Amino acid sequence: MRDWSFIGLVFFAAMHATVIRGASVPLKSADQKLRERMDAVRDIPTMTTPEMIRYWGYPVEEHWVTTEDGYILGLHRIPHGKGQKAGGKRPVAYLQHALITSSALWSFGPPNKSLAYILADQGYDVWMGNSRGNPYSKNHTYLEPCSTAKCKDFWDFDWHEGGLYDVTAGIDYALEHTKQDAVYYCGHSMGTTQYFVMLSQRPEYNDKIKVGAMLAPPVFMGHAENIIFTIADLGGSIEYLYHIFGLYEFLPHLDIITWIGHLLCGDDHPFTNTLCMNIGFLLLGFNPGQLNSTMIPTYLDHVPESSSTRTFVHYAQLHVSKKFEGYDFGETGNILHYDSITPPVYDLNKVTAPTAIFKGDNDDLVSLIDVDILVNRLPNVVFDH
Repeated sequence: MRDWSFIGLVFFAAMHATVIRGASVPLKSADQKLRERMDAVRDIPTMTTPEMIRYWGYPVEEHWVTTEDGYILGLHRIPHGKGQKAGGKRPVAYLQHALITSSALWSFGPPNKSLAYILADQGYDVWMGNSRGNPYSKNHTYLEPCSTAKCKDFWDFDWHEGGLYDVTAGIDYALEHTKQDAVYYCGHSMGTTQYFVMLSQRPEYNDKIKVGAMLAPPVFMGHAENIIFTIADLGGSIEYLYHIFGLYEFLPHLDIITWIGHLLCGDDHPFTNTLCMNIGFLLLGFNPGQLNSTMIPTYLDHVPESSSTRTFVHYAQLHVSKKFEGYDFGETGNILHYDSITPPVYDLNKVTAPTAIFKGDNDDLVSLIDVDILVNRLPNVVFDH
């Protein structure tokens, strides 16, 4: 029964928040827009994720876990809901963010529109992971995390390592800390890709998942129409993306982005805010009914958050190959990494944990056709919406 309760809460958040790219919902009325402005508060200060959670009146803890390959990751925990008593055994919800975001994705607020707070208020012990390379996980036991060639070894990863090492380490830590044996998992975009890597490469983790909720899962990507893939096609090859974005750190957050967000975006700037919204629609799909314009400055405080360029290039490779497979290092590199001239395909038959799928019909990164291919390959889909 709790499994369906979790799926229902994720469904509620997806329909009332800016969690799923491209989901079509009705346009907002003037009354709804006014309530959003009152809920959001116009002048939300620039804050880290823990500060933001405290700002909305919730308890928060910061934890650190070291992966098998030496990355030091930050975990953020909301142990209980607002006004609830501490202590007691609660079901563990583990949330994993999208590409170039962080745990902030789940906790922007207002609380009635952010999944982390919704789950906490409904009795869950909420843990939020941060993938290697973002500001809360930009550390290592011996590698330096600078953005230049000097630190190239630190950035030598993509979502494969995120699923194999980061998510597994975070789940194990949360379960050990809470003395429980399984989590309710929710991933958005890259957080879903990591879920499928984890369960196909380490199938023993299926027993640690009570149910997995996948929001906009980029797994098969052959029908994606995102502008970045178009740029790669115009450049003649995927390698062109490395010339655009650099070889190592991908889209680090710059102070000027925060400055522009607070100077030009939000309801206090009605003329320039339209431009901000249209840029968001260009990148994420046209969804005027699902973008809270009041919160745009707060979103830009946290997006983008850095990752590796290889992470995005791996997605572009899936677009070209139309397969869900490992990173293609080229024939020589593949032989060194895989003992094969082609990268291995992830075996989705091993993903036996109950899995719920949420998709958006306006999503130019994850098309409905590709999601349907995924659904037909999975052995235990319990919900498909």
